[in-house]
Amino acid sequence: MGTPVVANIIKSGAWLYSAPVGEANPDETSVIYGAAWAGNWERVGFTKAPLTALYDSEEFDVEVEEELAPVKRWRIKETGVWETILAELTAEYLQLAASNQDTVSETAAAGGQKAYEETGLGGEVVLTEKKWGIEGLFLNANGDEEPIRIFMHKGTGRLNGPLEFSQKTTDYVGTNLQIKALTDTTQSAGQKLWMFQRVTAESV
Repeated sequence: MGTPVVANIIKSGAWLYSAPVGEANPDETSVIYGAAWAGNWERVGFTKAPLTALYDSEEFDVEVEEELAPVKRWRIKETGVWETILAELTAEYLQLAASNQDTVSETAAAGGQKAYEETGLGGEVVLTEKKWGIEGLFLNANGDEEPIRIFMHKGTGRLNGPLEFSQKTTDYVGTNLQIKALTDTTQSAGQKLWMFQRVTAESV
């Protein structure tokens, strides 16, 4: 645990990224905070709600007649869930949130034809699996801006709420996104859902 460090207290927003499963993580040294992630990583636009990352587990208590409290405890189930609300409503983000396999078709404007995008929802059994990433800001004791990153090796999106259209509220339409982790059997025990990374100092 060590000595408490004030700089370790974090106050930050976050960016959300998605990529194909198996995509390499951005390099912790060369990809600075706020820079675009290379490869097939794509930034998931603006958000209108905080990005939350929840790890939860269920446990089994071993009890014996001779003791009042459990003598042993095992983890028997675990889940990882990220949630936010996307500020933009597009066909692409609907597909991302619903983990749908259907494609987004875009028709360009032409003579007598308006440009439009189109996609469908419903009737699919197989969900699209993606790798997901979060980037927040860590300001170290020297004042250097460094990234905090969390990687979900594999997960599926879920449209986690209604699209609410209203003229009578001060809110606006958002795309409710929930991301639920799947175990990655290629990772070591203790790392099969997420990987947390915080860059603490500049290279020397």
